[in-house]
Amino acid sequence: MRRRSVALVLGISMFLAASAAAAGVAGWAGGSVRPAVAVKRCPRGAVPARVAGKRACLKAGQRCKHRLERQYRRYGFHCAASGRLARRKAPRPGPRAIDLNVTGPAELVFDWTTQRCEDLDIPDLPARAFRTADGQAHLISAHFVNRQFVGQDLDHLGHPCSVVLKSDFNPDPAAFDDYEWIASTYTTDGTTVYALVHDEYHGWEHPGECAATSYTAACWYNAITLAVSTDAGQTYVDRTAPRLVASVPYPYVPNTGPDGIFTPSNIVHDDRDGYYYALAYVDRRDSYIGNCVMRTKNLADASSWRAWKHGFPFTMSFVDPYGPNPSPTDHLCNPPSSSEPRDLQPGSLTYNSVARQWLLVGQAFDGAYYSLSTDLISWRPPKLLFHAQTTWNYTCGDPDPIAYPSLIDPSSASLNFDRSGKTAYLYFTQFHYVACMQTLDRDLVRVPVSVKPA
Repeated sequence: MRRRSVALVLGISMFLAASAAAAGVAGWAGGSVRPAVAVKRCPRGAVPARVAGKRACLKAGQRCKHRLERQYRRYGFHCAASGRLARRKAPRPGPRAIDLNVTGPAELVFDWTTQRCEDLDIPDLPARAFRTADGQAHLISAHFVNRQFVGQDLDHLGHPCSVVLKSDFNPDPAAFDDYEWIASTYTTDGTTVYALVHDEYHGWEHPGECAATSYTAACWYNAITLAVSTDAGQTYVDRTAPRLVASVPYPYVPNTGPDGIFTPSNIVHDDRDGYYYALAYVDRRDSYIGNCVMRTKNLADASSWRAWKHGFPFTMSFVDPYGPNPSPTDHLCNPPSSSEPRDLQPGSLTYNSVARQWLLVGQAFDGAYYSLSTDLISWRPPKLLFHAQTTWNYTCGDPDPIAYPSLIDPSSASLNFDRSGKTAYLYFTQFHYVACMQTLDRDLVRVPVSVKPA
């Protein structure tokens, strides 16, 4: 054992001496080990690398050469079109199928019988939510007399009777300023809130604009306009020209409707490209066209929204049908693909962390359905989420119907609740009919929902 130990020590010593000599280490015997040439250290925030055979310290913003892209990628960078280094973003995990299921009983959010401020205080569009800079949660389920719910979170909401947006009842269809519903909201700072407004022109309400003098869809003309709040959602003001966001490229013609672009979804932000997106459905003189996908990078500019149109992805502009309009069909939005959920009126959009893709919830003839998409353009076939009678095909004797389903996750980290996770609530309006007739008695209801991998 002793001889073996001595031999082992001598062997190790000889190996280390040879290694030191090969590495150019001076004074190895009995001295300190130090490199002949000191290694350059990178400043904090920079990444040591070897690029083009040389040592380098890489940092975002440095000048770079596109021909060395592969080498930059080894260290987590890429050479952007600007000729500057940028950090590579980790790829999103792949999409997966999910199951959505109702997990509990219905809860009343708003009881019209006991909580209404006036008879017209009704939930008449899908629920929308956002947070303001003071941490308060705001929820809107609008009518043309627009009010809101406010509280510390979506589980503790009060219902102030103050009106946040009044309709102007303008008789001129070219003004796009008749009956107004706040349909979508979005804030980037919790103070300024942008709102897409579902704007209905009621021809039957205005003398000479309709053969009928009471409600008829034949004299319904619809568009989307812009309103803005600068006081954290307490009041909204119609944006002056340009205020028209989206419309069909044809002026109002009495007795030929319904005509227009209707009920936009909530607005979502896609971190990958920096755009804000929304869906809306197009109805052209009682001939349903489908869901229109539109986007912008500037929520403050009503005219900046562009739509997907076959052959011209996100280059189609909306035009004022009462202005210069030499080629109307070039400005009529149509569905981006045959896979769009044609029978699903958009209710809500969220990016779901379980599905790892966009989740659309909307209304069909027998309840609330959901559909998935990786790009907001091509959608999976809708699946039933919540079976219920709807207003679309109600007949006397049916159960009280529902409408306007939307999915909101109260735990969402987003100011605008455009992200959802493992649990959420399905919000909808519950109608109460009397003697088979629709009344103003409508409650806002929610049911808990789970989201699980399929």
